[in-house]
Amino acid sequence: MDEGPRFFTLEEANALVPSLQIEFGRIARARAEIGPVIAALGGADASMVILQEDGAAPPGREAEAERLRALAAEITEAVERVNDLGCLVKDVDAGLVDFYALQDGDPVFLCWQFGEPAISSWHGLEEGFSGRKPIEGAEIPSPDWRS
Repeated sequence: MDEGPRFFTLEEANALVPSLQIEFGRIARARAEIGPVIAALGGADASMVILQEDGAAPPGREAEAERLRALAAEITEAVERVNDLGCLVKDVDAGLVDFYALQDGDPVFLCWQFGEPAISSWHGLEEGFSGRKPIEGAEIPSPDWRS
């Protein structure tokens, strides 16, 4: 039986930020590596054929096809691990994650983007990233490093 979405407090969502940083770091690394592999296989269309139902690799490109499958699996698995935390990956490219929360009894999304040290924004369920609003009183921790 589906219990519906998990609702988070700001503190609960912020406690997951270190895990999100790790998973999106993995995604970013795999995405950086997958671009040249796609090019070596003849582009996006040819790569999609390879990924769908184990399509055949072009002759002599079997190693690249296997690497493509492995990188695609790494990205998919990282997204699944994030979703399994109860939050929603909204945009892999931008590293956007939303958490269901309640504000004055109404459901909203707490919004986090890869690279942010903490969750400091929210938006309505029908709004997107462009509708982000600051969370009043949210504290943004200083980075562990100095520039």
